[in-house]
Amino acid sequence: MHNNLTAEIEARLPGPVTQLVRTVGRTAARHGFNSYLVGGIVRDILLNRPSADIDIMIDGDAIKLARAIADNAGARLFVHKAFGTARFDLEGYRIDLSTCRSESYDRPGALPRVKPGNICDDLLRRDFSINAMALCINPTDFGVLTDLYGGVADLEGRVIRVMHDRSFEDDATRIMRAVRYEQRLSFKLERRTARLLKLDIDMLDSISGDRLKHEVLLWLTEQRPGGIIRRAGKLGVLQKLHPSLQWNRQMQIAFRRAAKIPDGASANHIYFSLMAYQMGEGALYELLQRLNLLGSKYDLLSHQCLALKNRLPQLDRPLIKNSEIFSLVQDVEPPAVQVNWLYPNPLAVRRSLRLYLRKLMHIKTSVTGNDLVQWGLKQGPGVGMVLNKLLAARLDGEVKTRAEEEKLARRLAAI
Repeated sequence: MHNNLTAEIEARLPGPVTQLVRTVGRTAARHGFNSYLVGGIVRDILLNRPSADIDIMIDGDAIKLARAIADNAGARLFVHKAFGTARFDLEGYRIDLSTCRSESYDRPGALPRVKPGNICDDLLRRDFSINAMALCINPTDFGVLTDLYGGVADLEGRVIRVMHDRSFEDDATRIMRAVRYEQRLSFKLERRTARLLKLDIDMLDSISGDRLKHEVLLWLTEQRPGGIIRRAGKLGVLQKLHPSLQWNRQMQIAFRRAAKIPDGASANHIYFSLMAYQMGEGALYELLQRLNLLGSKYDLLSHQCLALKNRLPQLDRPLIKNSEIFSLVQDVEPPAVQVNWLYPNPLAVRRSLRLYLRKLMHIKTSVTGNDLVQWGLKQGPGVGMVLNKLLAARLDGEVKTRAEEEKLARRLAAI
């Protein structure tokens, strides 16, 4: 592979984004700084893959540099003083500027202590060799690749390799990232890396719930979350989140079915509930507590899935009425119904759930409570009782028109 990737940068990034990157490089040079594209964007340029997040490292004051170009950047600037970082948003891309730094760990699982460093220090602190490459963006060396740790060779060999033997011990979330990158890129864990992962897997116990949650939710945003969950199960990573989490054939079927459904606003929550579907009440609570998800939408949906799952035997009848299906299902959100439908439950159950999602949940009566009151029914519980019976008749096809609804309503209300 050639050492200058200017053409690849320009081919991969939109014109305005490339111009902003060049502006950062020119301004850095005027301030006496070196500046680099680093990490995932370099990896994805080399793999010719899309990437909307761009990390730029500066061997100087990144915030000072960002402010120097903000007025002419053509993008909105966000500054995070506490972290010493700045961000531009442009054309759907997020461009982060940070100061090069080195890291050290006081104890396994702790957040690192950081101090200013150079580009070599910054690349050494990264998780895997394929994420430890840099492209200079200063004008005189624009596009020149720095690959100190064999990242290009590992891309060509399609392997995930840690930077050093203590990598997982220092930060065990790298175990979860290794699984994610392996499945996203269709790579394999390098042999030594796989051995270290198994040796250090207990270090996941040292990671805080918030950090574990962050990594799990990143799993669920990937294009193939089922592949990640499967691999995590085989490596024993799932069981470190909770001992009762196990990848099995039922989960495999459910994730395979889910992959055929277009992503929606609830996709991440559905995938989480699929992962936790086979857990009982106590185990589910422990998992949600471990991941600091109690009270979240993930908590609500997974508990609704559990509540509906407990009712499924009542749906396992060939001659069940539509109104009975509706009564058993109506109090849970559609995503919870979908999760139960995705799992390999009995055929009669899945037919009922599909009928609810496609048809029954959308059926309404034409006659309203206001109509009943105007016709002479006294406001109170009787209105709801009549409407419920009217809806059941509509669901079961006993009434089909407004005239038939009105006739039945007046008879039920004796008005």
